[in-house]
Amino acid sequence: MPHEINDVVYTSEKYPLLIDPHGQAMQYLKYRSRYLSVYKRGDFEKESLRKALTQALHNGAWLVLDFDVVECDLLSRFEPNNFPEAILSPQELFLEETYLPLVRSTDEFSAKIIYEHSAAEAQGAFQDRTKAHAPERVADVVKKFNPKDAFRFIVATKKEEVPPELASRMAVLKITCSEQQLKNNAGVWAGGEAPKEQKSKEQIKLDKDLLEYAYDGDLNTVKQLLEKGADSRAKDGRGNTALSEAAVEGHLETVKCLLDWRFPVGSDPNSKNSDARTPLHRAAFHGHVVVVQLLLEKGSDPRIKEKQGEVAFDMANNEETQKVLSSWDVAKTDKLLEERAAAMAVEEEKLVKSEEERLQLERRRKMAKMAELAEKGDKDELETELIDLSPNEIGSYRDDSGNDVLHIATHHGRLECVVMLLEEMRMNVNSRDMKGWTPVAIAAFKGHKQLCKEIIQRKGDPTIPNSYRKDAYELARDDEIKEALRLADSVGSETVAASSNPNEGAEVSPEPDSPRAKGKAKAKGKAKAKSRGASSEPKSKAKAKARGSSRPR
Repeated sequence: MPHEINDVVYTSEKYPLLIDPHGQAMQYLKYRSRYLSVYKRGDFEKESLRKALTQALHNGAWLVLDFDVVECDLLSRFEPNNFPEAILSPQELFLEETYLPLVRSTDEFSAKIIYEHSAAEAQGAFQDRTKAHAPERVADVVKKFNPKDAFRFIVATKKEEVPPELASRMAVLKITCSEQQLKNNAGVWAGGEAPKEQKSKEQIKLDKDLLEYAYDGDLNTVKQLLEKGADSRAKDGRGNTALSEAAVEGHLETVKCLLDWRFPVGSDPNSKNSDARTPLHRAAFHGHVVVVQLLLEKGSDPRIKEKQGEVAFDMANNEETQKVLSSWDVAKTDKLLEERAAAMAVEEEKLVKSEEERLQLERRRKMAKMAELAEKGDKDELETELIDLSPNEIGSYRDDSGNDVLHIATHHGRLECVVMLLEEMRMNVNSRDMKGWTPVAIAAFKGHKQLCKEIIQRKGDPTIPNSYRKDAYELARDDEIKEALRLADSVGSETVAASSNPNEGAEVSPEPDSPRAKGKAKAKGKAKAKSRGASSEPKSKAKAKARGSSRPR
């Protein structure tokens, strides 16, 4: 549902109207949004609506108006300077002339904290590498109203019939639930952690204490908290787990305890914090060589890059730590990762309560596999993975950021994969992620010049804006990319005019000699060969070759 809500905003440029007969969507959204109910006194008063709208805009939150079984009379509640009609248009709402009249001098908004390194980057200042990983210090606190594009406006009703005028101005989505989901009271997604609101105050206290005592290296208390039910995978505000907190301080015995706890699923040795740094990154930076060695032996991956593109080796502050990292055999890491993945799969299965949840879990796993292959640029394997899916089905698989496999392949500059996805799999060349980014916009921003040309030649539109109201031309990394976009766009326009096909994208069987038909035949042949064990090169050797270039220096 969250993906559907985000997708429909970009595909229809309308906010969603949810027809939710059983109230299951509201049960889910009530704790994940700014929720106003028609039954709660004062919620639908003009000042309450104004405050809710401005706060949700500033925080990038979802504003939900639940009419339940009451008549959906939203249009009668509009007032220009309190709750404007422009809220029905994502484009109009983000114009200054729309949102500025809503703000009052007495309003208080959550502060935006600017850290020293962020301020330095904004000014183009040189950042001392040794300070880049130090604790961040606050440079400024900004409380000014600042609307964020993540905002969503949602109207919900249990009534099957809604006012025609409202339905025409919003994207109508109907929520359906199976009898089993209703019986289980649904609301919990398969294959993932239990929602945060399900944690009791006692559980939250246990998790917080575990993080603090792990940082202090209090081994006995950490053991006691784990036995009492503290979650070893819980994270603090910066995204650090107890294992990461113990590793950064070099508490060897505490790190060992956390790694051994319900191994291999108890603590994730590759969990990432808000800077995408793993426990291995943090231990290496502080030169805790024995902890680094232990983390490697328990599955920490030395090839993972943090936000600045550095692996643990790059952050290590002494030669001894660098030597341990560079001499580590990543074949051992791959084996440990496979063991953890298998164990995690068993854990995920335990969360499945119905056939619907099983299907959802299978989709999540398939998307993860597709994303992995697209990121690596393994065209043949990706083609085999997709061969039994239609173009619309392929596009319906999305990750947590709303990226489909085409977005991911484009982001990593995988030219062969992108061409295959567009020509043989016939994916939508202008598909958009949660932030409205199209493949050509991603290619322009990442500086993939040839990809920009290839995408535009296949009818990619560089003028489609994202949620920041910027198109590919504005997002282009440099003038060279902009020029490539202009040239490709002019050639692409001529091609489209000469070969316009009103039936493009329709679900039809490909002709025998079409690229997609040939691609299907080729992929099926590879799949059959693989099942017979006909590969000329053992999989382990192929993996070893691929790993060779990824080993840390």
